[in-house]
Amino acid sequence: MRIGIDAASIVGHKGGVGWHTHYLLRALLDLNEQIEYLGYLRPGSLKEGRLEGWPVNDRIRWVEAPRWLMPWRGAWDGLDLYHGPNFKMHATGRSGGIVTIHDLWLARHPEYSPKLLGQAGSSRRARATANRARKVVTVSEFSAREIEALYEIPHEQVVVIYNGVAEDFFPVHDDQVMAGLRERWAIPAAGFILFVGGADPRKNHDVFLQAVANVRPQLGGRVIILAGDAEHPQGNYRTTAHALGLEQDVRCTGRLDREELRRLYSCADLFVFPSRYEGFGMPVLEAMACGTPTITSSTSSLPEVAGDAAWLVDPDDVETLGTAMVTVLSDPELRQQLRQRGFERARLFTWERAALRTSALYRELCVAGC
Repeated sequence: MRIGIDAASIVGHKGGVGWHTHYLLRALLDLNEQIEYLGYLRPGSLKEGRLEGWPVNDRIRWVEAPRWLMPWRGAWDGLDLYHGPNFKMHATGRSGGIVTIHDLWLARHPEYSPKLLGQAGSSRRARATANRARKVVTVSEFSAREIEALYEIPHEQVVVIYNGVAEDFFPVHDDQVMAGLRERWAIPAAGFILFVGGADPRKNHDVFLQAVANVRPQLGGRVIILAGDAEHPQGNYRTTAHALGLEQDVRCTGRLDREELRRLYSCADLFVFPSRYEGFGMPVLEAMACGTPTITSSTSSLPEVAGDAAWLVDPDDVETLGTAMVTVLSDPELRQQLRQRGFERARLFTWERAALRTSALYRELCVAGC
């Protein structure tokens, strides 16, 4: 069986989809099944025929191909099935193709689209792709319901395969690590609260910082670390902090590598992720895997992913969010309960499990398509 996968998102800076594709593809290869993979990349991605950071594996062949050529690549390369894990399906195989749609944030909220001409054209194309795919894969039951409702896709055509938690995330408790963080980010002995996501309005840093400002005297002198892009066309960490008088309490890290993020999760007194909309919400499980007590939203996919291992709040309720932060920080027993539940919850989500379900779907479609 020969499967083609759009792997372009794993090269260079990886957003959420890039890391999803990276870990899923590695887990598929680790299964060591009788499946040959072709990973399609943009021209210029390879160096001397190799993809940097990936070990040599005779079950995957990297293929550089321009986007305009992709509609013909499936037949040219003899694919049985093509998988587009990044909302698009650029090719098909003998048994057609599948597409992964992670969320419908911009379809639901086109006012936040960064595109010059708006989101309407992209939404029409995404809907057409979903309707011509053999199956639509998504990462939560919430996103499945969204796809069925907005794209009018039959329930049986949508397959939910949860993301996994990467092995990169585990607790790091080392005095030297904490000392390094204190020096780099000017963290006081009181500690810090962590927010991850960037200044994208969806991630809701403005409500989070308003809640911080409201309960600032009750946070015990802790500072706020804001990880992710500090600037967005529709939001800015520093501007919001300045407006709320929090300049001295906020540290903006920018984008971080996996190791630095793991250290911050592990050493944080509290992780707050009040996102307005998530197809899955990977940072919640990353924080839990590192043993961080977590507060997250009671909306979209987040209750489904967090279960009873996080404190859930209305992401637009400033007062409730502030109260939740103070409550968790002031109750050591509650923090320990959230840590333990978080470890247990994170263990339920593995990339091996995601890969097994994905490869089973490949086989099902290829057999049915013969």
